[in-house]
Amino acid sequence: MQKIKVYHFNNGSGGGVFSVIKNLLQFSTDPSIENHIIYTINKETTPHFEMPPLAKATSQQLFYYSPKWNFYYTCKQLAKLLPDDKTVVVAHDWLELGMVSNLGLQNPVVHFVHGNYDYYYDLAKKHEPSTDRFIAVSPVIYERLLRNLPGREKDIHYCRFPVPSVQAAKKENERLKILYCVRSLDDENKQFKILPLINAALKLKGIAVEWTIIGDGISKDEVENLMNQHTGIGLYPSLPNEEVLQLMQGHDLFILPSLNEGFPVTIVEAMKAGMVPLVTNWGDSTGELVIQGETGYYIATGDANGYTDTIALLNADRKLLKYLAEKGIQRANELFDPYENAKKMENVIKMADPVKKQKLPIKVYGSRLDEPWLGNTLTPFIRKAFTNKRNA
Repeated sequence: MQKIKVYHFNNGSGGGVFSVIKNLLQFSTDPSIENHIIYTINKETTPHFEMPPLAKATSQQLFYYSPKWNFYYTCKQLAKLLPDDKTVVVAHDWLELGMVSNLGLQNPVVHFVHGNYDYYYDLAKKHEPSTDRFIAVSPVIYERLLRNLPGREKDIHYCRFPVPSVQAAKKENERLKILYCVRSLDDENKQFKILPLINAALKLKGIAVEWTIIGDGISKDEVENLMNQHTGIGLYPSLPNEEVLQLMQGHDLFILPSLNEGFPVTIVEAMKAGMVPLVTNWGDSTGELVIQGETGYYIATGDANGYTDTIALLNADRKLLKYLAEKGIQRANELFDPYENAKKMENVIKMADPVKKQKLPIKVYGSRLDEPWLGNTLTPFIRKAFTNKRNA
């Protein structure tokens, strides 16, 4: 059997995108697919990157680049890592999409659209001529892609991501345990600043809870001062996903008040672990999973009192808390079966035959310093000189 070589690209930032790649490989059962990973690392911001262990990856490679380089040079160097033009490119972000567009590569291209943001829709639009299939990870993203890319309906697919099973432990917490898990606490979109308001309002109601906060960007002292709480709080700058899943088993509530999201993997993981989600309704992107008053609660953007009142309700009514948790476990496991969902994603990847017409090179990224004939000596020299002049 001739293997289908599939190359997944990841920028090394971790988070939900990496979880999707990792889980897709972990639960793959298709012997015809050979999965490879290329980590595209900006050496100016991340001079040293450690590849995470992925047992089911046929190969993993590191590609360091500089934003000062001639972009065509960057693309050509990155393209050298692909064995041939039959190799399937699974794109998650701009650099690999820029490679296939700027060089006019003939490879089959599958673009995962992860977020319900203009950034992701702009990527899809810019690189539409070079992309053969699109995978939307939420119904909202799927519907918007259909509107944004008329004529490509048959090439756009909604696929739920594969999420591993989580052992849901029996919880008998006297104080409710609340988990807040993000990459960066100072990310304005994630709305960490609402947590101290919720905590203060709970204290006024005489309700003591235990917080677990995962995220970097703010020091432990700052977090404790903001929360006005030096006990009953666990703070971790970051944790491996396996440890996050273990923590989830002992927690009651998962809170994510972000301004916008696509479909966070952590919500599914939390619900499989028996946690009740309290989240923002991001354009109904999680509507099939989080059902108001049935498997969780939606709280209006920035509504600290709404979060406080809901936590107080569940603190007082532990039967309701248990009911919501059990319904959430059932719903999350039904919709996000890891093997079934991995199979559906891989079926789309296998369908990614290139369009019949020749793909033409399109200069999507780059300035006058980024031309195929310019090489990579003059461009970084000029960019470095301009940077030094600005900083002088």
